[in-house]
Formats: sequence, C-alpha cells, structure tokens
Amino acid sequence: MKVVALVGCPNVGKSTLFNRLTKTRDALVADFPGLTRDRKYGRALYDGREYIVIDTGGIAEDAEQPSDLTQRMTSQALLAIDECDLVLFMVDARAGIMPGDYSVADYIRKSGKPCAIVANKIDGLDPDIAGAEFYGLGLGEVYQTAVVHGRGVNILLDEVIAPVLREDGPLDSDIPDDDEYEEVDDLGEDEFGLSEMAKSAHTKAKLRGELDAADDADYDDANDETDDTTEDACDAADASDDLATAALNELLEEQADAVAAKLRRGADESQWEQGFEFLDNVPVDYTGGGYDWHAFREAQRTHAKGEMTEAEKAQAEASTKTPFADLPIKFALVGKPNVGKSTLTNRMLGEERVVVADMPGTTRDSIYIPLERNGQKYIVIDTAGVRKRRKVNEAIEKFSIVKTLKAIEDCNVAILVIDAREHITDQDLSLLSFILDSGRSLVIAVNKWDGLTQEFKDEIKKELDLRLGFVDFARVHFISALHGTGVGNLFDSINEAYESATRRNSSSTLNRVLQAATQEHEPPVSGGRRIKLKYAHAGGYNPPRIIIHGNKVSKMPDSYKRYLINCYRKSLGIMGSPIILEFKEGENPYANQKPAQKRLTQSAQRAERRKAETQRRYARAASKAERAQNRAIAEAKRTGAGVVLKKRPKAKSGSK
Repeated sequence: MKVVALVGCPNVGKSTLFNRLTKTRDALVADFPGLTRDRKYGRALYDGREYIVIDTGGIAEDAEQPSDLTQRMTSQALLAIDECDLVLFMVDARAGIMPGDYSVADYIRKSGKPCAIVANKIDGLDPDIAGAEFYGLGLGEVYQTAVVHGRGVNILLDEVIAPVLREDGPLDSDIPDDDEYEEVDDLGEDEFGLSEMAKSAHTKAKLRGELDAADDADYDDANDETDDTTEDACDAADASDDLATAALNELLEEQADAVAAKLRRGADESQWEQGFEFLDNVPVDYTGGGYDWHAFREAQRTHAKGEMTEAEKAQAEASTKTPFADLPIKFALVGKPNVGKSTLTNRMLGEERVVVADMPGTTRDSIYIPLERNGQKYIVIDTAGVRKRRKVNEAIEKFSIVKTLKAIEDCNVAILVIDAREHITDQDLSLLSFILDSGRSLVIAVNKWDGLTQEFKDEIKKELDLRLGFVDFARVHFISALHGTGVGNLFDSINEAYESATRRNSSSTLNRVLQAATQEHEPPVSGGRRIKLKYAHAGGYNPPRIIIHGNKVSKMPDSYKRYLINCYRKSLGIMGSPIILEFKEGENPYANQKPAQKRLTQSAQRAERRKAETQRRYARAASKAERAQNRAIAEAKRTGAGVVLKKRPKAKSGSK
C-alpha cells in the first residue's frame, strides 16, 4: 500500500488537505500555526485503490513554543518523509517562500523521494503568477490549489497520486469494460468478434488477479477449441448460406457459453458442484467414494429436532471461547494534562512515535497507532489531557476534549493514567465516571511511581482504597512510563478486561448463578410481598449486559443489585469490565379481573344505583313523549288536519 506524506511549514493547509483526501474530519483544523504536532495516519481511496496519507506538524521555528518541542515536531515530519512513497510539499502561495522551505526542500532532495509542490491558498490570486516563485526550490512541477474550496485537488489526484498508485497495478479506470466492445454483423469483418470480446473479459479478470495460471491454461484450450469450431462453420457456410448462418449462430452461442463457464470456474466452486447434485433434497454421488451417507442422515435428523451436531457444537464452543479474535484491541490512554500519557505511548511502542514535552497540553488530537505484541494486535489511542471546564478557555482545547471523549467511546479498554505526585483529584473521578457511563472496560495506571518514599506510597494506596473503592473490579498498576517499570503488566490487564467484556455466557449459566444467589440471600420484601426473580439471559456484550425477569423488580433496592453484580462477577470471573443488570417485569393480563378489585364500597354502590335510576327516568320520559307524538300524527292523518311545527325548518342553500 502506497504512503503519501504531507509536509511543509505551519499553517499552509496540510490538515485541511488530509481531511479532503481521506474524506473525514479526523484532523483538527484551525486558522493559526502549530496546531498539528504529531504524525496522524489516515486511509484514502482513489479509483478503487487504497493508500495511506500522513499529516505532519509544521517545520519552522516558533518563538511562542519551546525549542525542544519544535525540534521534536520537525523530527516527526522528517520521519514521515523517510517512510513515504510520495511527498506533497505544501507551501503558502500568499506568503511566498518561507525561510524553512529551503531546509525542507534540501531534505526532500537528499531523500530521493518523488515530490510535488502544492501551492495552496491561491483563491483570489492571479493564476498566471501564483506559485511561480516556488519553481526556484528545484523540486519539479508546482500545482495550484485552494484546498478549503476543493479547487485543484482533482488535478493533484490525477497527475501526481494516480501515477504512484499505478505502480502496484492498474486502477479501475484503466481496465476496459465489456460495454466498449460491440459486435459487428458482417461475417467477413468480425469473424472472431465474440472470441475477441471473451478475450477482453478474460484479460480484465487477469489484470485484477481473479484468475490463476491453471485457469489461464484452461481458457487457452477452450479458445483453441472454439477457433477450430468456427473454422468448420466457415467451411459449411461456403456450401449453403442459410445453413451456414444457422450453424454459425448456434456455434457462437456454444462458444460464448464455453468461455463464460471457463471464466466462472474458480476457487469459490464448492464440493457439491464438483461431484454431487441434490435431487429432492437428497445428495446423489456421481464421482463415487468418500461420502458418508450415515453421517448425512444423522445430521438431517438432528437438524429436524432443532439441535446441533457435534461438529457444530464444537465450532460454537470455539467461537464462544475466542470472540472477536481477528479484531485488534483498542485501548485509550486518558487522564489530566501532563500525567505521562504520551510518554507511556512511546514506551509501549518502543519508539518516539508521538511528541513529548515537559509542558501540559502537548498532545492536541487523538492519535490512533497500531501495535502488535506476542501475536496480539492492538490499537493505541493517545488522547489529549482533559482539564476542568472552568479552566478551558481556548476553543481548540474544547475540540481536543471532544476528541478525547469520542476516543473513550470508541475504544474497548480505557486506561486511566493518574499522577501519583498529585494524588487523586476530582477531575480524575469525573473522567472515571464518564468511562463507566460509556460502558468501557477499565484499567488504572498510577504513573510516576519511581522516586517516591515508602511512606508516600502507602498514603497513595490508602487514598486509592478510599476514593476508588466503587471500582474494585479494575486492576491497578503502579508504573513509571519514563523508565518502563510495570508497563509490560498493563497488556495482561488489557487482555483480561477485553476478554471479560466480550465473553459469551449461556442462559443456563446465568440462571444457575441467579438461582444460587437467591438461595444464599433472598430478595427483600416490598409492600408485604417478596420480590421474585424468575430467570436471566444475556442482553449484550462489551460491556456484559444481563436481563433478569421477575415480579415487582421495579422495587428492587440498589444494595441487592450490587449483591447480584458481585455474584455474577465472582462466578463468571469478570475482571476489568462493568456489568449492567436490567430488570423486566411482565404484565399480568388478569390484573384488573381480581375479585377484590371488582368489589365496590357501599357509597360506590349507592352512586351506581342513583345513576341507574336517573337513566331509567330519562328513558321513561323519552318514551312517553314519543308515544304522544305518534298519537298526534295518527289523529292528524285521520281528520285530515295538518300538523303545526314548533320550529320552521331552514331553507336549503340556493332556494328562493
């Protein structure tokens, strides 16, 4: 996979171009120099080919920051140049050539890496003269861009990045599609037209690496056979035009089917396609030998009962023991500023990967770094320090805190780094609360443990027991990131916490633990009736979520919930990960049908009788009025006299 590095002086738009190429907002962007300090890697995709983009800090002297910090930032950018395949040297077209540009150009020239100068911020400038002075750096062509608005980025991709990516093979746009080939009806001009189209499809599959040498040989044999068949068809055409046309069409169809079958034949062909066919859901062996009919029938009977075979049980058990085994473990180093997170990151990686300085707030962004140790893959996330809200004044620090909190939610295990010389502060407890609310696994690392007196160490341990007693499930390590003392033991706790958080526990195991816990200590009584817990089952993982069904579980006190959590933690061996219990109570369909609830008091019965009597009086009055009206109508019909209406009906609309 090709690597592209973005280097240049501060505030020339490297992070903006990084976000534009990766189509993300991972890199922090602000309109002031010196924001990016560490190397940040991102994945980008162009025309079906993936490559890596490296965002680096500015290479220039800055009077507002310490010289050692500037030197470390410069070394990080130079390391990116050494490990990349293409260097994009970004300059500011408005500011012109800066003093640091010459030193960067000399280093790129000595490295021998392919380079292109990107003159950024040309919006509002004359395109004929903008960036012309940068040809004096002697690094080749200058490409004019306005990365904020996306101008010139496509030209940069097509003319600079695409040639480097083609070194690993053709891009998607370089491989012709089948639609570009058209059949010609004339027999003399396109005698082998279909064969050429099939060859183009074969060539396209071969370029993409979908066919191996054996398939290529099979294709050549099939093509030779089809060519001989086509020659025979042409000889027959000389005898009779009508017969030749019909025979040629038939042979061309057979040719297309044969070539298509050869192209479709590959590694994905299953065992049943090679030798077996299914007739009425029964396999028939045409090749003979090697088929266990008894095993097939036993598996069919087992599946009919809704059970699993022994092989399927073994596979399920293996997947239960090692869930997510192919995924790396992501752990984040979080804590207050200047507690040693970046130093601990470099110590774990064994190299100076991130910038470290003896000043708070050195790290401003969350850096994701892959790591492999003893065959296990990890992703280390170095985060910015989080201070109290009242102390945060700069806008960029607010974005850094947001990125840190997002990294906590994104990781599998959070390592809370505490400064032993500053004791445990309220800010540490606030971060700890956010980690627990996010459901992340937890490991506590007390840093700067070297050089402390034994009396001071005992005092710190007592304070940990006093203030962090509610997270007794988390491992506590006393380390020195500067000297490496105790750092290796962190990986054991990380693996343990991750395995505990992602372990699959069956419903039978959870029910046995619940039954043992309720027998040892019954649930409390609420409202004169004892709370009843019926059964439990798993509701999720990372963190483990257990759902318990029962009666009156909404009245369950917190003390008994903690008791159940401790029982599950002790029985299942869960360490480093919080356990979430959810209680569900089923609805009683006969809740409103109980005799005690249907029985009415005497006052309610009297009210019901009064209501019924009133309704009967109204009914008798309405019936009496209806009978009188009917008698009046009958009398009017008998005598021929009209009925006098009390109210004149309203006239219809439109009538006069």
